[in-house]
Amino acid sequence: MTNSAIQLMQIDINSFGQFIQKLVREELEKYNLQQSDEKEFYTREETAKLLNVSFTTLFHWNNQGVLKAKKLGKRVYYSKSDILSQIDN
Repeated sequence: MTNSAIQLMQIDINSFGQFIQKLVREELEKYNLQQSDEKEFYTREETAKLLNVSFTTLFHWNNQGVLKAKKLGKRVYYSKSDILSQIDN
């Protein structure tokens, strides 16, 4: 059996705000670490969702040289750097 105790303490609003900021900062740092493990290539489906465009638009962009696709077998992939440059435009 575990013993659990509830502790009540009184803190001022500034200390509470600092405590919340610290918790949020820690969670954001965890999230940023997870983001750094992202992959370098995305599927057509992932790319369309990221850019909020249709498969047809991706097809036309590939033909126009706007966003070049890379093929691996029958699968189509887009590089992360190409997608990010398209987002920035």
